[in-house]
Amino acid sequence: MIETSRLRSLNEIGIEPFVFPTKSYALYISTFYLSLIGLSVGYVMSLTSFSFNSLYQALELFSYLLFIFSLTKLIKIDFEISYFRMIVFIYFIWQVLILVRGDYSTFDYFELKQFIFDLNYGGALYFIPLLVFINFNMFLIKRLFDTAVILSLIYFVFFFLNFGVLFDSDLSNLISQGAAETYFKYLAIPVGILALNFNLLNDKVKPLILIVLLMVFVVAIFRARRGMIFMAAMITFFGGLNYFITSERKFSILFYLTYGLIGVFLFFFYSIGEDIGENFFFKNVASRGLEDTRGYVENCFFNDMSSYDWFFGKGFNGGYKCPGIDENIFEGGIRRVIETDFLQLIMNGGIVNIFLLLAIILPAIILGLFYSNNNLVKTLAIWILLWLLFLYPANVYSFSLFHISIWLSAGICYTAPIRKLPNSFVKKYFLSEFIIKPELKDNNNA
Repeated sequence: MIETSRLRSLNEIGIEPFVFPTKSYALYISTFYLSLIGLSVGYVMSLTSFSFNSLYQALELFSYLLFIFSLTKLIKIDFEISYFRMIVFIYFIWQVLILVRGDYSTFDYFELKQFIFDLNYGGALYFIPLLVFINFNMFLIKRLFDTAVILSLIYFVFFFLNFGVLFDSDLSNLISQGAAETYFKYLAIPVGILALNFNLLNDKVKPLILIVLLMVFVVAIFRARRGMIFMAAMITFFGGLNYFITSERKFSILFYLTYGLIGVFLFFFYSIGEDIGENFFFKNVASRGLEDTRGYVENCFFNDMSSYDWFFGKGFNGGYKCPGIDENIFEGGIRRVIETDFLQLIMNGGIVNIFLLLAIILPAIILGLFYSNNNLVKTLAIWILLWLLFLYPANVYSFSLFHISIWLSAGICYTAPIRKLPNSFVKKYFLSEFIIKPELKDNNNA
């Protein structure tokens, strides 16, 4: 248990409401994360399974209802003015305008289902900024860690259940490619926030984190997913670096294991030399090498964007002419997606969209890294920074735990009382039991 003296000192400086949740807050936060697990699993299964799709979409729909219910209980609208909530409110209004200005010329039942159930490009992701109007409490991050552990376990199970699909030797197999990317994006990548906070985890959880990271590397290299390799490497690097900095045993076995994984892969990658193309495991990534798989699509995008489009975007479901690419999916050769989120955000909402997003994210990173007393908030700032970097090689601006965790992390970085918490207290909070105070009233703080 956390010491009584520590509780008294926290209460004296007004930090207690930001640390210990009420029973109702704990219940609704747990429901909130449960809905995200249901949404992630339902969406992954609907994309990677060829049967029971209606059942998986029913799971998504039920999870949506849970999500909305929990948010109606958690969101507190007040008239307290802060830079964070003011700029996010402006950003949210811009998201609504993107939806209003959208292209609905071909909108039918199928398009409506995509709008609701597509977590990659559907309408739900435009409402994520509303999350900043909940109360930011340390319990929020504690449950975020628990949810990331659960999704990691699900990834572990799916890895073996679909081993044959993930490791199909045909590099052009879109089913295998889609399974690898979807599993990573919606189930595995949240493991990164755990890797960044290894020192705050129970010893029973730590092996799972290392195993999942290893699985991600194996799948990414075999399927030649260069973006996945980059993202997993960045997560592993910063996770290992932070553990080394915070660990009392600077040269612990875990540190060497973490960096040893990268070393082993680099050794095999470079030592095979000219024979790499013949190696069963590495032949896919070797065949792709530095192959430019985006140049043509990006040129189509640049050629189709007017000055107005660059500044204000084309609205929801806007597209660009790209003959010869996905013509069986997009009618008339008008492609509505592009495989880099920076350009996707510009296509939908213009440079204004990027500017408003950076106006929210960059101050959060600065506050978390340079104006925090504890390592947890610093790692949340790094987590946000990594997400910002990942916007180029991947589509991570989606309705996923990863994306949602960025807005929650930003809220924590903006919350001064949580930034003031000492490392010693934060560690005890995550590694020991904590108190839920039913008599405390929720307190808006951002």
